[in-house]
Amino acid sequence: MFDLTGKTALITGSGRGVGAGIARALVSQGAKVAINDYFPDRADDQVNLLQAEGATALSAPFDVTDIEAVKAGVEHIEQNLGSIDILVNNVGTLPHGMRPTPFLDTPIEDWPKHVDNNLYGTLNCCRCVAESMSDRGWGRIIAISSDAGRVGHYGSTVYGAAKAAMEGLMRTLAKELGRKGVTANSIVLGLIDTVPEEFSTGAEKYFSTGRIGTPDDIGAAAVYLASEEASWVTGHSLVVNGGFVGT
Repeated sequence: MFDLTGKTALITGSGRGVGAGIARALVSQGAKVAINDYFPDRADDQVNLLQAEGATALSAPFDVTDIEAVKAGVEHIEQNLGSIDILVNNVGTLPHGMRPTPFLDTPIEDWPKHVDNNLYGTLNCCRCVAESMSDRGWGRIIAISSDAGRVGHYGSTVYGAAKAAMEGLMRTLAKELGRKGVTANSIVLGLIDTVPEEFSTGAEKYFSTGRIGTPDDIGAAAVYLASEEASWVTGHSLVVNGGFVGT
């Protein structure tokens, strides 16, 4: 089950953290992966790690908010790994990180940064791969969302709004592309252990499982949604948050 042999996957923002965990999970099931990151050295380092373990991996650094860069990046991937079968829209935080900030204290000039990175980055990548997927009659589009978009988190107003928009995009794409063999789903994350220690210390008490998540937890969910076994799952937001009970 969950065999991805012969499939090519593009995972945005996969030079580290959750994206890297998803890449590891996909290659473990036989997929070829394109490692995207805003910073080329991160992408290169992750590719080197995967290749050392025998995986087929390609470095594909580009800015997802730049549609022309995305087009060029997709072309590069297709020339070297083949047509993209699986797209994981993992980019979400800003390249230099983010800090929780209440809405009234968030500078208005910062709003587009969150919307561009989360929503427009996802739109750009979907636009560049969905047509080819549809023509070939098979494709998997996955967006990595957050409880910030599902239930709201203090200090993540604009980020959460952009994540909620990502989930809306997946639901609409699911309706438009479903008869063409393409599914579109979201994975809704709880707190992951890649966040700074100041945000994770003591946080396990807010989760039914008694711990916060890991990139491997998200990778397993991505493998399922990318697989043939999930062909009847589309337009869905899969919540993977350890049973978050709130604060």
